[in-house]
Amino acid sequence: MLPYFTSHLLSDVPHIRHGFFTREGGVSEGDFATLNVAQEKGDNPEHVHENRIRIAQALKFAPERLVTVRQVHSTRVLVIDMPFEEDLPEGDALITTTPGLFISVITADCVPVLLSSPEGDVVGAVHAGWKGAVEGVLEEAVYAMKKQGAKEIVAALGPCIWQDSYEVSQEFYDRLKDVPSFFKEGRRPHHWQFDLPGYVIYRLRQCGVLNIESSPANTYDDPQRFFSCRRKTILGEAQFGCQLSGIGINNG
Repeated sequence: MLPYFTSHLLSDVPHIRHGFFTREGGVSEGDFATLNVAQEKGDNPEHVHENRIRIAQALKFAPERLVTVRQVHSTRVLVIDMPFEEDLPEGDALITTTPGLFISVITADCVPVLLSSPEGDVVGAVHAGWKGAVEGVLEEAVYAMKKQGAKEIVAALGPCIWQDSYEVSQEFYDRLKDVPSFFKEGRRPHHWQFDLPGYVIYRLRQCGVLNIESSPANTYDDPQRFFSCRRKTILGEAQFGCQLSGIGINNG
C-alpha cells in the first residue's frame, strides 16, 4: 500500500479522490529513493515512470491520465480537459472539470495546494512556492475555478517547509514587510524565519477561500518521508527528488 496523506475537508467532498504522496513506496535509488516523480533532476526515467504509475493506481486513476506541468514559479494557470500530448507546457496550477483526469503538482518544500468545489465538479492543483504565492498564483487559480462554475472552494495544503526550517534573508523580509506576522527573528543576524504555509493560507483567505486545511507535515525535518530542496542545500547533497500531490474527479 503506497502511503499518502489525505485532507479531512477534501475527503468530505463527493465525487473526488486526492492524495499528498510522500517519498516512500517507489523504485528510485540513491538520492532519489524511492518515490521520486521529478523527470528533470537526473533520476532514471524508467524509475520515474514506474513511480507515477504507482501513484495513479493508488488512487484508481489510469496512469496515462495523470497530468503535470513544467513548473516555473509563475502565476500561469491551465484549464484542461485532456492530458498533454507531448511536451509539457509551463505553468504552476491545473484546473479541470473532466472526470478521470488526475491533475497534480510536484514539490520538495513548496506548498502543494489541492482545491475543489464543495460539489466536487471543479478541482484544482497549485504549486505555491514563495514567488508564485507573492505574485498571485493562488488568486489566479481561484479565479479560474470560479470561471468554471465553482461558487465556493475548499482548499487543503500538503506537506511543505514550515517556519522553523525556513530561514530567509533581510532582502526577502523587506519585500514582504507589509505582512510581518509571517516572520520571526532568525537564528543569525539579519535573517528571518518565514511561515510559507501560513502566508499561503492568508492569500487564499484574501480571495474568499475560507474552508482551508493546513499543512500536515514539515518536509525539511522528515528525511524518511519527504524530499527537501532546502535540506539538500544545507547538507550539500548532490541531488534531490520531488513528491507528488494530486486530485481528480471520479469517472461515472
